[in-house]
Amino acid sequence: MRHSCFFTAISIALLGISGCKMADTGPVAFNPATNVSPTFSTFDLENTDKAPDNLEHTRFWDFYQGLEPTGNNATDEDRETANEIRAHIDKFIRATRTPDGKSYEKVRNPLDLMNQVIAFNEIDNFREGRRYISQRIAAGQAGNYSNRANGALIRFTDQNAVLDDASLNDKLWVYPTLDWRYLPKGPEDSDLDEKVYRTIQYVSRSVATEEAEAQPELISLLAGSRFDANSFVTSGYNIPEFATADYLSRNYGGIELRQEFIRDKIDTLFIKSADKPVLDLSRHGITLSDTSPDCLRVELDYVGSVLRVFHSNEQPAKIKDPASEDPDATIKNPAYCGNQVDNEAAISWAAKGAFWRQ
Repeated sequence: MRHSCFFTAISIALLGISGCKMADTGPVAFNPATNVSPTFSTFDLENTDKAPDNLEHTRFWDFYQGLEPTGNNATDEDRETANEIRAHIDKFIRATRTPDGKSYEKVRNPLDLMNQVIAFNEIDNFREGRRYISQRIAAGQAGNYSNRANGALIRFTDQNAVLDDASLNDKLWVYPTLDWRYLPKGPEDSDLDEKVYRTIQYVSRSVATEEAEAQPELISLLAGSRFDANSFVTSGYNIPEFATADYLSRNYGGIELRQEFIRDKIDTLFIKSADKPVLDLSRHGITLSDTSPDCLRVELDYVGSVLRVFHSNEQPAKIKDPASEDPDATIKNPAYCGNQVDNEAAISWAAKGAFWRQ
């Protein structure tokens, strides 16, 4: 795989670093995070006259449209599989499709909403947090904004959902973590100096058993982004270098989207722990002993405009190193879907991609 410490380092603000030890970052000033509890008319996001490009900044925008099969060799089987991938994504981001089914005209999920709220700069404390990080960048000193560290509450309320007496997790979104962290120095022997890491975490509220089925599918999400500190801005959207988003649902397992905006320019979707088959691989002539493989990886290469699907079942990510006498030594398992190389893809097709990502 093309990933090393990049995606581990993205979530440094919340998660421990494994195999990517960060250098001493020097003195850190105060953390300005405080309680934030705004009320919105709705959590729905769509393009409007005042914000005509809202949806372009949602997390799945490029991937959702870019995976569409294209060219003279595109088959009905490919198009059906593309539709199945989108249908599975819809369960997590609550997308309302466009009439042609190849894009969406509305989404409703905590990650896209938080990203828009930060960009619009209308929450005083979030604005102060970005300004503080910018000041630390200018001073060349590490800095951290973290509501978790300060015990500060972030709670969003949907006014229309409250008036409609919607389920608890449809009208109230709580974020245990919003974290910006500036690190002047990255791991040793790396080029990760001068980076800003942002972590966003959402967790649904617990409800009584009889109320569970009325709740939205999404249980939790954890998203991390890495930005170049030298181009970090305090208004609008910061353009990430790398980003991850991990979603967990009540009934459909989880998905994880990894995005690379520099170098390889690739989006990778992992479909995890789905009890029921997500993709009908049999239409492509693939016969599985298990109808729902435990590892499905959908990779969109924007430079090559190619969509690839990889799968494996009951294959661990790592296996014992046969060349080592150390019983604990391991190596990547080449049979695991996350480790398979391009020419081992079970399915591939020429994809629409996105010209701005090439």
